[in-house]
Amino acid sequence: MPTCSYEPVDDTPPRARVRPRTGTRTRAHARARDRTSKSPPLEHSSRSRVATAPPPTPPPVAQHHETSTATPQSVSRIVVAANGSSSYHGRTSTLFDETAHDRGAVEARAQMPEEWIEKGLVAEAARQRQLEEVSFRQGKLDFDGVEPELGMHLLSLHWNRQHHSFLITYRPAFMRDMACGGPYFSKLLLNAIYFGAAKFSPRHEVRRVADDVRTAGWQFRQRVRDLLGEALDRSEVTTIQALLVMTNSLFALGDERSAAWLYAGLAFRMIVDLGMHVDTVDLIHTRKFTDEDYEIRRRVFWAAFVVDKVQSLYQGRPVSIKESDTFVPIKFLDTYEELEHWAPFAYSSQSSAAYVGFPAYSISTFRCLCKLSVILSDILSTIYTERTSDSNPGDLSSKLEGIHLKLTSWHALLPDHLVVDLGKPQLTPPPHVLSLHAMYNVLMILLHRPFVADGHLYNTSRSISVNSFMACATAADQIVQLLRAYDKAFSVRRAPYLISYATYVAATIHARIAAKRGPGSHAHNSLETCLAVFRENQETNWAVRRANGIVQNLMKRLGVPVPSPDRTQIDKETSESNHHNTPDTSSNRSARSEPSLQNIDIDGIIQSFVREQETSHLAQVGLSGRTSSSDIPIHVSMQPPWSYPATTMPDMTPLPGRHYENQQNFENNSNWLDQGQQQPFGEMPVSIDDLLYGFNGSALDSFRDLNWENE
Repeated sequence: MPTCSYEPVDDTPPRARVRPRTGTRTRAHARARDRTSKSPPLEHSSRSRVATAPPPTPPPVAQHHETSTATPQSVSRIVVAANGSSSYHGRTSTLFDETAHDRGAVEARAQMPEEWIEKGLVAEAARQRQLEEVSFRQGKLDFDGVEPELGMHLLSLHWNRQHHSFLITYRPAFMRDMACGGPYFSKLLLNAIYFGAAKFSPRHEVRRVADDVRTAGWQFRQRVRDLLGEALDRSEVTTIQALLVMTNSLFALGDERSAAWLYAGLAFRMIVDLGMHVDTVDLIHTRKFTDEDYEIRRRVFWAAFVVDKVQSLYQGRPVSIKESDTFVPIKFLDTYEELEHWAPFAYSSQSSAAYVGFPAYSISTFRCLCKLSVILSDILSTIYTERTSDSNPGDLSSKLEGIHLKLTSWHALLPDHLVVDLGKPQLTPPPHVLSLHAMYNVLMILLHRPFVADGHLYNTSRSISVNSFMACATAADQIVQLLRAYDKAFSVRRAPYLISYATYVAATIHARIAAKRGPGSHAHNSLETCLAVFRENQETNWAVRRANGIVQNLMKRLGVPVPSPDRTQIDKETSESNHHNTPDTSSNRSARSEPSLQNIDIDGIIQSFVREQETSHLAQVGLSGRTSSSDIPIHVSMQPPWSYPATTMPDMTPLPGRHYENQQNFENNSNWLDQGQQQPFGEMPVSIDDLLYGFNGSALDSFRDLNWENE
């Protein structure tokens, strides 16, 4: 197997020169490799030979801030061992040495401008992209026993779709080290990539059962199991990447939630062990890491941060990586893939065949996704914690307003190239950009839904419920428009799980509105779009079957006719729905109310969120036979409302930037809550139909819908 060559690093003081940035993690590591290997030709060297100085000090502020000059008091140490591995220790550890500050930290050091570092990383990324084909033709890539053509096919699928979703993997380092056995390649990570890509491959040899896509990649998963045992003895970046890739792939199967959760937890532990959750002055002045090392560490940390929040949302569990415990800037300097031409190779279908391509915009999309995940963390830790019922509704209302402002500000500050213009299908951006917008609208619903009529948040402040409902309705409408654009450009048949989840969240809102509208209305058509997406997307995302069944169950209970599967279609428009195809351009970024809501019973829709006694229904669908809200987990039950005199009830003015034409009529309606409705819950539990947070929990495993099962 070809080996890597490493350039020796001299001991010239940093003041006297601009030090070449090599790929060595330590000098000892380099010398050890030099003693045991012959240097291959220049093009197969392990790292960039672009001369750059040590990276500038990262911003020592909360990790989602990108610039700052403040220097906080050190509360931790990153210890870098002789073999180049790092280890994190805080003040409570015996390994924390107050005097062990690297002497290099006190020296005046030449700082390379970030623009130069970016150019060096981009140049190396371009160079390595050219060498991929060279290495493949020369037989230097290690495919771990897989036929090279099949291995390259699966890698291409990965680079085309999963890679752009979270930037877990770093292509230049992985493919380079795949040819020379370097530190950023491992067979564990390779097989994790194989497994994740296999279900999107049309090739039957990757399946255990030819016509069952759920069996795709089974041999690669077994190989991951075999390799993982030894890999758990120490923390490695490639092991973290492999675990995160496996987490996302396993969860979509629907019956592998525990494995997905546990793999993610191992990855988070390793991140802390390596100190990847902290970019400190001490770490920079150790001079052990290259610019590429910093780039990879930051990408992997933020990928894990996003995965953590998304997994917590899906499974209804506490987050593992808390923002207050981390210290990493959202700063990615290798921008090679930002403007790289992207075509839907892994989204092959009739729809995508006509797609001419688009810039990938991977870096800016991921940066915005990281910032959005910080807001998601706020929502989960504020609205969906076990102790939410202990909070004063007035305080929660204030937090609602604050988080809503964060969301709208995030949306308003999106760069122009990430703004989706739904009125121009020829300008549809790549799927990961559409997924970003879908997630934004999901968070808007996730934030506001509890304030419509949920537990102790349900109160006599009518403006809160009305504003929150309108925010939900607007977001649900936007999700459906995104779904139609996604399907038209790429087909939702192989859309990622986030698209399926967004579909479910939107459907729970449209079902409520459709119950108050006639057949053929905008809400009915939107609901049919959601059902059609479920039908198309079930093959690669098994959990979609449950979503479909729950939505149909909700429709039946609300009296909304459930259409037969063969009658539903995704792009179903009517004269009424055409009014909602307002392009989401930079000049029209604020949320808009749905015109069809202006002449219907808003109170009736809001009241439909308030459930009657359904203990028998809960027992029937398999919530372990629980029969009272005290037996049901907090994220499945509605807690009793707080008792406040009418004169002291918290109120909230319309949310910033929002105004609805019929707002005054809402406020003047004296039938908002009569005396008998002020405490509508008591021991009433919420039906599983209403779950958003933790929708994919194991409590729903026994739920089945007869119509779906009989198809």
